[in-house]
Amino acid sequence: MGSNRELGRLLDVLGNETRRRILILLTKRPYFVSELSQELGVGQKAVLEHLRILEEAGLIEGRIERIPRGRPRKYYTIKRGFRLEVLLTPYIFGTEMYEPKVLRKTEEYEYAKALIKAQGPVEEKLRELSEFLNEIEKKIEEYIRVKQELEEVRLITEAYMENLMRRLAQENEEEFNRVLREIEKMLPPEFAEELKRIRKELYQI
Repeated sequence: MGSNRELGRLLDVLGNETRRRILILLTKRPYFVSELSQELGVGQKAVLEHLRILEEAGLIEGRIERIPRGRPRKYYTIKRGFRLEVLLTPYIFGTEMYEPKVLRKTEEYEYAKALIKAQGPVEEKLRELSEFLNEIEKKIEEYIRVKQELEEVRLITEAYMENLMRRLAQENEEEFNRVLREIEKMLPPEFAEELKRIRKELYQI
């Protein structure tokens, strides 16, 4: 989960309607600045500033298109492999940004490589690739479902632990500090920081 500072910055970026409209357009296809300006009814200078902010936030990327005659032109796309997930529950509000990583040589990766390199009729190759793509899609859907279930379990557990620690902090400061020291290294870093904030909130330290 992103830090509060990162979350605040991201919300500032997405809080602007023009930037949201730019992102929506870029999910459909790449755009040049002039095209975005015309589509949005906003001056090119303003569009460039919005694009700069989105690019700095890691949401989009600019690419240069070289043409045989004339000056190279820059177009913009959603960052490749990027996904933004917003999580909103009674306990927490946060975002996660996923960016492409170095591909692990999984069984699926090796199978895909073998299919791509395989010789044979184009029609048969396309059919095999389509079946494989369908299997991958199903696996992704299953992983997402499992992740959502685990997220819910994690949130329920954190909420319960926070309530226990808050009660302990109100009853006995020394005991609260002792328990926090004992479990801190076992906790996810951000949740450990959340428990420390309870101490700061109650004891002003």
